Amino acid sequence: MKAAVLLKSGPGTDNAERALQTVRDMLDAGHGVSLFLLQEGVRFCDTKTARTEAEGLEALAGMGLDIHVLTRDAALRGMNTESTGNLFTGGSYESLVDLMASCDRVVGIL
Repeated sequence: MKAAVLLKSGPGTDNAERALQTVRDMLDAGHGVSLFLLQEGVRFCDTKTARTEAEGLEALAGMGLDIHVLTRDAALRGMNTESTGNLFTGGSYESLVDLMASCDRVVGIL
């Protein structure tokens, strides 16, 4: 199964922790998983303020997690996603719709 998890909550929140645990469980079960960060979730890209959480995402990426960030939301928060390296793939609303259409399941943890 291929799944997309949408996360709009920022690092350190209960919803974010729940989303990352859900992603880990799905990866452990052998599913293909993509995580799409939007709204406050883009703050995971800010390695200065979310270093611990970013390290957790790096570990999940090592397990096969594909991570996307809505570049428009990041820009609205003064963040440059290009400086985050290869961990995140920039995305748009159009790429979000394409991702959701390509998945068997979409989970929104808002």
